[in-house]
Formats: sequence, C-alpha cells, structure tokens
Amino acid sequence: MVRDTLTTPAASGPRSRATIVVGFLLLLLAALTAIVMAVTTAQAERLAAHSLEVRRAQALLFSQVQDAETGQRGLLLTDDPRYLQPYERAVVRLPRMRAELRQLVADNPDQQRRLDEMNQAIDRKMAELDFTLKLYESQGREAAIARVRSNEGRALMLRVRELSRGFEAAEAALQAQRQAVVKMRRGGLIGVIVLALGAAAILAMIVHRESREHAAQLLAHNAALRNEIAQREQAEAQLRQAQKMEALGQLTGGVAHDFNNMLAIIVGNLDMLIRRLTGQERLLVLAENALAGANRAAALTQGLLAFSRQQPLDPKPIDVNKCVSDMSELLRRSLGERIAVETVLGGGLWRAFVDGPQLESAVLNLAVNARDAMADGGRLTIETANAFLDKAYADAHDEVQSGQFVMVAITDTGSGMPSEVMERAFDPFFTTKGLGEGTGLGLSQVHGFLKQSHGHIKLYSELGVGTTVKLYLPRDVSGVTLDEPVARKPLATVGDGVTVLIAEDDPGVRVFAAGAARELGYRVIEAEGALLALEKLARHPEISVLLTDVVMPGTNGRQLVDMALAMREDLRVIYMTGYTRNAIVHNGVLDAGTRLLTKPFTLEQLDRELRDALAE
Repeated sequence: MVRDTLTTPAASGPRSRATIVVGFLLLLLAALTAIVMAVTTAQAERLAAHSLEVRRAQALLFSQVQDAETGQRGLLLTDDPRYLQPYERAVVRLPRMRAELRQLVADNPDQQRRLDEMNQAIDRKMAELDFTLKLYESQGREAAIARVRSNEGRALMLRVRELSRGFEAAEAALQAQRQAVVKMRRGGLIGVIVLALGAAAILAMIVHRESREHAAQLLAHNAALRNEIAQREQAEAQLRQAQKMEALGQLTGGVAHDFNNMLAIIVGNLDMLIRRLTGQERLLVLAENALAGANRAAALTQGLLAFSRQQPLDPKPIDVNKCVSDMSELLRRSLGERIAVETVLGGGLWRAFVDGPQLESAVLNLAVNARDAMADGGRLTIETANAFLDKAYADAHDEVQSGQFVMVAITDTGSGMPSEVMERAFDPFFTTKGLGEGTGLGLSQVHGFLKQSHGHIKLYSELGVGTTVKLYLPRDVSGVTLDEPVARKPLATVGDGVTVLIAEDDPGVRVFAAGAARELGYRVIEAEGALLALEKLARHPEISVLLTDVVMPGTNGRQLVDMALAMREDLRVIYMTGYTRNAIVHNGVLDAGTRLLTKPFTLEQLDRELRDALAE
C-alpha cells in the first residue's frame, strides 16, 4: 500500500515561522541597504553639484579676465576712461574669485595644479594689461596700441584660455563620473526596492490572510518611496532652473544701470532735438529713426528687467474685468479682422492686487503671440474667473503658494506647441520665430512679472488645437476703495518759476535732465553728488523739488532724501534710476509714496512727474 506523506501542523508551524523570520530579515536587510544607498546617492549628488559649482566659478574667473582685456581695449580705442571700468572691477574681484575657486578645489590636487598654472597665466596677462596701460599714460595711445599689435597680449590670452579649457574639461569629466555614480546608485536603490517587493510577495504567499494587509502596506510604502525619488528629481531640476535664472537676473541687473544711463542721455537729447527740428523734414526723419531705435533698446532692457524680476512694480487693487473690457477693443483693432476676439467675464470677480499697466502689457504680449500662432486667422478668447489653488497643486509647482487668485485665461485656436517647445517657452531669448521677428522675451517677461507679483502662470498647449495661458493674480484683501482715474494735465513749457535741484553723478544724464527742466521753464540748480546737493539746498531756500538719482557713490539717493526732508519737510521728491534693486524698491515693489522716473525718460514724462509732485 502506498501512503501519502502528510505534513503535520507541528512540523509546518516552525517551518512557516522560520520562513517568516527569514522573510522579515530579508526585508530588514533590504531596508537598511536602501537607506545606505539613499545616503550614498545623496553624497554623490552633492559631489556632482560641487563640480557644477567649480565649473561656474572657473567660468566667472575666465570671464573676468576677458572683461579686463575688453576694458583695456575699449580705453585704447576710444580714449574714454569709462571703458576702463571692467578692467578696474576685474583688478578688485580677481583675488576674491581666485580664493573662492582654490577653496572649492582644495580636495583635488590635480585641479589645484591646473589652477596654479592658470593663475600664473592670469598674472602674466594682467601684468601685460597693466604695463600697456602705464605705457598709454606715459607715452600715449599710439605707443600702447603698437604694443597691443605685437600680439604678446593675444598669446597670453590664448594661454589663459587653453589652461581654462583644460581645467573645465577635467572638472567636466569628474562631474560626468560623479553623475554616473549617482545613476548607478539610483539603479541599485531601485533594485533594492524590487527585492523588497519580492520578499513581500513571498511572505504574502506563506503567511495567513492577516499578513496580506501587511504586504499591501509595504507596497504602499515602496510606492511612496518611488514618489519621493521622483519629487526629489523634480526639485533638483527646479533648483537648477532657479539658479540659472538667478545668475541671468544678476547679470541683467548689473548692466541695466549703465545701459539705462546711456539710453537716458540718448533718448532725452533726441527727444529735445526733435522739438527743435520743426520744418527740417530731412533731419527730423533721421532724428526720429534714431529715437525709435533707442526706444527699442530701452524696451529690450525693460524686458530683461521684467524677466529677471527686477522691474519696479506699483501694485494696487484693480478690477480685472474692467481691465480686460477696456483692452478688448484695442486688441480687436491691433490683431486684425482675421482674429475674432471674445471675452468671457466672470461674475462676482474678486479684485486683484497687481501693477495694472504691467498686467495690460502681459495680456497684450500673450495676444500678440496668439496672433502669430494663428497665421490663417482664428479665435482669441480672454476669460476671467475666481480660482483657488490648493496645497496639493502648490506642492507640485515651484514658487506657488496655495490660496485665492483671480484667473485670466488667454486661449487661441492656433497651431499649438510641441512638448520640447513648451519646456523652453519661458526661457529668455528662446523663440520659434524667424530671425528679426522677435526677441524671445515675451513669455519670459510675462513669467517674470507674475512671479514678482507673487502670482502664477500655467501653460497648456496641444498641436493643431491651440494654446491656453492662465495667469493667476493674487487676490486683493486690503478692502481699499478703487481710485478714480485722474485726468492728466496737458504738457506745457512753463515751470512757473519753480526751482528744481537735480542731484546726479553721471554728467551726461545730469546735463540732459537740467536742460529738459529748463526747457519746461523751471529754474535749475545742479549737484553732482549728495553732499553738494545738501549744501545747495541749505543755500537756496527757493528750491521746491529735489530730482535725484538713486544709485550714487558714497551717499545714495535715499539717504540724501532722508537728510533733505529733515531740513525741509515741504520739499517734493522725485527719484530717477535705471536699476531697480536699490534703496527705494523692496521685493520688487516701490516704497509707498515714492515717485520714480525710470531711465530713459522723455521731456513729457519729466513734465508729468514734476507737475504731479507740485500738485500734491
């Protein structure tokens, strides 16, 4: 007789318990391995980020040497000492930048050796620049240019460039190795997770029904871990993008002041020249063309400031429905008959707290982009509604705070955008238009305005269907009554004998501002700095208005105003500036009660600000 061999409960119980213990031990081992892998992955990510920081510091160092050479060449070519400013800044900044880079590579002997060679080459290059400048001072421009033509400086610069590229290549290779380690360790972490899932599955087949709930919980924890990894990768991408935007913003703000000072001289003097060319049509056309070009340059600089979130905003409670209604007729005329403009205004719409003119500019920018996407005609819909962005949405989107917003959606029936274009849509200077058809600053300018206003922008697009851009504007909770629009006084050329004190360290801007004020009939007293302005204010009690630059050496414009108002409480004050990150703009918003003329400005704008100040 053949008997079946049966496993008794007494025998199966210990085996089951042993299997469960082994399974739990495997899970514990997998968890510990996952922790170790996560820690080592984080360390590898920090090393890769460190290599990126080294490369950035090296690039800035090399750029500073290039700026020094550019400044020297500018002086030799123009005899204008202002062109030497990049060289002078480089002389001051290079020691600090070298020390920073040396500290960054302190743990890498090979890179320290390359840095030593590069520093020696930089020293020789800076010595050559200094010698040429001294030759310029002692023997004149021709002797200095003759030395430049000897190509010694070019050879030294090529050597610096060669060593810089070698340093960069070595660090790039090191970064690639570190990123490969990150990738490998992430793969290992995923493998550990898979192992943990397998162990959970084995336990689920062996243990009783109660243990299956435990397996489900384990699966849920693993899913959460994968989600955390995905969120970390997304956060890293957002951080890299934010760092890139911050670096570009600092670059933009750094040059904005000088550019706007130069443009203020050009635009202002051309504006005054045009007023004197009545009847001289040939000369008038030339002057107007030059003014149009200068205004385009000013608009480009303003667009860069908007992108970098450094434009001065004056947010107030506004009725968005009224803003959209007022713009609809303008858009119909501007977009042409082939584009049908439709507005859908939300009922009971909250007020928004934003800069009204900047909002109009943003809507106009988006409408023009929509028109370009509808080459064969189409429909543009502008919709307003109240919106609430919850915490889940805010957690999934960078720089968004949950709360109540006023939504403005601009939808077109154009060609739409592919995913690769959408990913770069907000990048500055990125455009799909042909050469000369756009600056690529439209969407990036709108993005910068929304972020600076503590709002949000969201882009939706589908090829062949169209695009929707949603602007989320912060809701106004101040309860302040909306101001009625005040009619502007007509431009006049008489200042009624009022005396204006102009404090400006840039001679060109000061000469223009003084000439423009005199053109309007005002008496003008000029001061090239804050201390001299205070002296003249004390000697001339007839001064009614102080027009001052904000960024000045020594005592700045804000400090000057504080001291001037302590002397004269009734003094009217108007600031002028070409750079907004200064003493009168905080978090992108003008201080309350501040009057600001943004450089460049025209005679009409100066007249309007003076009139408004005197009318207070």
